[in-house]
Amino acid sequence: MMNILTSERPQVKAECLRLLITLKLDPARMQLISGFVDVYLNLNAAEEEVFQITADRMGLLQEEKYMEIVTSWERKGRQETQEEIAKNLLRRGLTVEDTAEVTGLSLERVQELQAQLQNEG
Repeated sequence: MMNILTSERPQVKAECLRLLITLKLDPARMQLISGFVDVYLNLNAAEEEVFQITADRMGLLQEEKYMEIVTSWERKGRQETQEEIAKNLLRRGLTVEDTAEVTGLSLERVQELQAQLQNEG
């Protein structure tokens, strides 16, 4: 595991992104590597601000690939949040149908989450 100083995390994430953009990878590889970077360098709100400023200084904000990568990170974060909310609603006894309606997740996904909860309990 790499030991990255907390203060350097936003800079390292921006550098990783800059490198990714220059590699011209196919979408699947790009998503896999950028997903790893996002999980490994999961930034808090203050670090995220520094990351944005750093990315801007590097000229990354004008890059189309940058927007694709960051948008995919945001989608993933939203999906995980929706799934956590769904699990909490299911734990409180809300029906699968109502949970799907409230969270916007598919009925199938909510059923999968319910099965996970039953396996945990």
